[in-house]
Amino acid sequence: MEQKKDYKSYLLKTAKQMILIHDTTLLSKLVIRTLTRNIGIKHAGLFIYDKIKKEYIINVSRGKKGLKIPVGFTKITANNSIIQFFLNKDIKQEDKDFLLVSNIKNLKEKYKDNDKVQNLLNELEEETSMYKAQLVVPGFYRKELNIVFFIGNKIDGTTFNNEDMDFLMVLSSDIVMAIQNAKLFDDIKQQLDVNKQLLLNTVETLATAIDIKNSYTHGHTERVMKYSMSLLKYIPQDLTKDYEEFENSLRFSALLHDIGKIGIPESILNKAGHLLPEETKLIEKHPTLGADILEPIKEFKNISLGVKYHHERYDGSGYPCGLSGTDIPLIATIISVADAYDAMTSDRPYRKGLSKEDAVKEIVANKNKQFSPIVVDAFLKAISNKEL
Repeated sequence: MEQKKDYKSYLLKTAKQMILIHDTTLLSKLVIRTLTRNIGIKHAGLFIYDKIKKEYIINVSRGKKGLKIPVGFTKITANNSIIQFFLNKDIKQEDKDFLLVSNIKNLKEKYKDNDKVQNLLNELEEETSMYKAQLVVPGFYRKELNIVFFIGNKIDGTTFNNEDMDFLMVLSSDIVMAIQNAKLFDDIKQQLDVNKQLLLNTVETLATAIDIKNSYTHGHTERVMKYSMSLLKYIPQDLTKDYEEFENSLRFSALLHDIGKIGIPESILNKAGHLLPEETKLIEKHPTLGADILEPIKEFKNISLGVKYHHERYDGSGYPCGLSGTDIPLIATIISVADAYDAMTSDRPYRKGLSKEDAVKEIVANKNKQFSPIVVDAFLKAISNKEL
């Protein structure tokens, strides 16, 4: 006697998992795994409609022994007989809620007076045979056929019963909603990527404006950004909560670390000689001024930390707040080293830049004084690997 399967439990468990997955490929794998491992089906596949390509793309096809889809058949067009069967208006709805391949002969008899349906069913026999499908289940979203689920034989050799059909149709409906959810997240991600690129373009434009204002440091912001990204490669990732987010914030913050200098008179920024005490105080306001400029933009919250604190010193003698040690945000300590290295190796009207070797010695000499020991260690690794 066939053991009764707890389909309700499968549905509940799978539905909960599907809600959390925002990748259609992973989603497909979850569903196929559920069917092949838990329901006992030899193989199954899932065609998902791609609106841009206007094709149905197969995401997964597998089983314990696997099913190899012939080359050239990893996608099908809307004209394919499998798709057309579920969209055909001449076929009654009760005959196309699902397609049991063994029932095609009965359908041929039922629609024997309709030549177009007969031709479609003949093509359908060949197509389903190619995929070794015994059962095909559609998935609609707002009257659009979004997925086609094809399923092979049961491992135990039994035929599909009404309980199987009901389960698979409900599962198909759940898959459609989960895929729509995944596509929505994908659309949002794509839009964020576009916005991120626009943001980067804006930041780079601002960085260029800073360089133009300060004629003696042309290219400084771009170099500090590149040096900062090189240093990050050698910073332990467990020091960042979200590495990818931190990486993006560091890139923007390094480009904008001197944005506060926009508010400093050019006569001071471009002064060839040493600055007077009051001029130095004014220059030292640029980190705070930069953070104030970025403050209204909530997306720049983490970015502004690097802008505001990149002149703090590890021993607490820096500005504007006199922070020390680990109280200084990591993003600022990275920019601090990158900024100092570029400043030391760049020519100024009042002095020639240091050699690379001498600049490295200065950085090492100021470990635990001006610079974070973790960042100095990362700096030395980057130098050793010739990334700076």
